Amino acid sequence: MFKKLVIAFALFALVAFKLEAQETELQQIADALDVSTTKTFQFTGNGTFFSLGQSTSPAAPWPRSFVKSMTRVYDFTAGAMRDDWVRMAAETQTVGPEQQAVNVVSGDHAWNVAGKDIVPRLWEVNDRAHQIVISPHGILRAAFANNAGVTKKTIDGRQMTVISFTDRGKHKVVAYANDQNAVERVESWYGHPVVGDIKVATYYGPYRDFAGVKFPSKIIQYQDDKPTLDLTVTAVRANPPVDIEVPANVRNDPVPVKSDKAADGVWYITGGSHHSALIEMKDYLIVVEAPFGEQRSIAVMAEVKKLVPNKPIRYLVNTHHHFDHASGIRTYAAEGITIVTHELNRPYFERAAANSWNLAPDRLAKSKKKPVFQAMGDNMVLTDGARSVELYQVGGNAHHDGIIMAYLRKEKILIEADVFTPGPAGAEPPKVPNPFSVNLEANVRRLNIDVDRILPLHGRIVPYSDLLGAIGKKPAPAKKE
Repeated sequence: MFKKLVIAFALFALVAFKLEAQETELQQIADALDVSTTKTFQFTGNGTFFSLGQSTSPAAPWPRSFVKSMTRVYDFTAGAMRDDWVRMAAETQTVGPEQQAVNVVSGDHAWNVAGKDIVPRLWEVNDRAHQIVISPHGILRAAFANNAGVTKKTIDGRQMTVISFTDRGKHKVVAYANDQNAVERVESWYGHPVVGDIKVATYYGPYRDFAGVKFPSKIIQYQDDKPTLDLTVTAVRANPPVDIEVPANVRNDPVPVKSDKAADGVWYITGGSHHSALIEMKDYLIVVEAPFGEQRSIAVMAEVKKLVPNKPIRYLVNTHHHFDHASGIRTYAAEGITIVTHELNRPYFERAAANSWNLAPDRLAKSKKKPVFQAMGDNMVLTDGARSVELYQVGGNAHHDGIIMAYLRKEKILIEADVFTPGPAGAEPPKVPNPFSVNLEANVRRLNIDVDRILPLHGRIVPYSDLLGAIGKKPAPAKKE
């Protein structure tokens, strides 16, 4: 018995010594950044930004923008962050004018600010919150809070301290600090509504002394194995005043839903910046587009149930794989609804479905169902014998190689996403026509379809003449009876 007690005490002492050594390692790295006294932090930089999930095809890189300036402010105690961007699209087809953007997260709420408009972005909470956790200061705070594992490893001939933890079950992190107590590489994962447990790789370049504050002079990041950020840091500030308050509409109504009848059996389901359309068939329903994540899709399906309570949704038409337009399709798949998408997108969605979904399991992951996809090429018709929904690829459009539009021949209604977004009523048409919109009109002529109205999945219902005006064309004279 005495021998067993000695062994037990020895093991306890060994574990205690190991934990104390780990805590000491973490504390040394934290002290190098003054983590204990840093409650808020701000840095400014310039360089290149890549729009996650906005590529021209699932195989292409994320589209690039030049960043004139980006200022990021963290409030670590509140779990909040604000990004202020001044950037310009850098791709050949879309170069043009300088744009300002404001992206915010606080706790379980995310939103964008565009002028006076505040747009909820609930589906982006995990991504933005992840950026707080994997920031140099955030890593150390989360490591202490989550009893991180700390080990020493020799990597490429260099002695590194490896810090690993899972934060609140939502963010998996493995960080590497060098012999100067500087975190220089982070491998991490968070739950994404399209990709599942998406991998993020972040590199923090040489640390500099910015007027007494130590911080990386370079930040490079990849998501889903493609670059998303390449930033040169130009200024930093420790403990600036920060006041990030969740707007009332974001807190109280993060997934607003409103429906308007566009024609018999056709409804325009709006809310925020992204919309859907509902089409009633003889025995079933078709929904076009599932943007903005699971909560939005749940709200839209509830609205559909109110509008047509006695028919099931059979098809969800996904116009393209861009994450803002595809982040809600899995909610429909969990209900056994067939997802119609272009053949370019299907392999990507199927690979995503096969990925792990542990950090933010959705309804589909919990159901363990396999999503059902129906792929189309340049066209497809969904019909019940009474009404037909014609689906066409918008051929040659630089926005996306496999983008789909829907046409209702009897009602002369065109449903489209991103290739034409009408401006406010009464606004002057753009001086330079959007090439996506020019291409849309060319496709309408190519297909010889007669369009009276457009139901854009951004904006508002407009007559077809608004598209013609936006690209500098006059409407054709009315036909004589």
